[in-house]
Amino acid sequence: MTRDSSLISPFARLEQLLGTAAVDRLKHSRVAVFGLGAVGSFVVEALARSGIGYLRLVDFDRVDASNINRQIYALHSTLGLEKASVARARVLDINPDCEVVLHTSFVNADSLSQFLSPDLDMVVDAIDGLNAKVALIFGAKQMGVNLVSSMGAAGRTDVSMIRTGDLFDTEVCPLARMVRRRLRRRGLSSGVPCVYSIEPPLNKEPFEDKDAVDLLEQDHVEGGHGRPRPPIGSAAWVPGCFGLTLAGFVAKTLTAE
Repeated sequence: MTRDSSLISPFARLEQLLGTAAVDRLKHSRVAVFGLGAVGSFVVEALARSGIGYLRLVDFDRVDASNINRQIYALHSTLGLEKASVARARVLDINPDCEVVLHTSFVNADSLSQFLSPDLDMVVDAIDGLNAKVALIFGAKQMGVNLVSSMGAAGRTDVSMIRTGDLFDTEVCPLARMVRRRLRRRGLSSGVPCVYSIEPPLNKEPFEDKDAVDLLEQDHVEGGHGRPRPPIGSAAWVPGCFGLTLAGFVAKTLTAE
């Protein structure tokens, strides 16, 4: 006699691992993920499969052929589609009970109030752009919303070098160094949990002072999306591990007694 699969909870194994109370907390948690690329897509995948009850997904970009080697939403069948829309469809196919809210505008200091709100239990920063990343981290800290941030995953190949810690205690990562510097200018010098790598990037450092304008010094950057940066080589496994580590951090934080 075979079991009726429709009667089995999709989160039965998770409940067996974490307990009923923890799974219930995840179900009633509200999480926002900013950035749905190589890191963010894996964050959303793990959170959806963990029964998170509300996901706010923020990304202005569309799927491009260059995304296929490392991003969950990037398929030949999704080329040209909004990443956020593809993400929503996938989340609902995993967990139809999840409430998914999409924002497809670019994130910067001026638009942040549209996406960030104090009713969120957790924010995941998987943004690539330096100015937007700094604005999100600083905004969440000012609002008192829990946040975990991803530092640079591109240009790395060794997953054993991935670490979790306070942004202000990180080393090696060029992106972390730039983010720290800008946050200190804003009076923030501790209390930003992040995932980072101690592996030196194999490519040219993606963030250098001469390539990046701090919005404290220049309020508007042409086009609203910051200065274009040269592409950084990346594979699926390191950003994927970053994303899963971030999702694990979220789940652990939300289910803590």
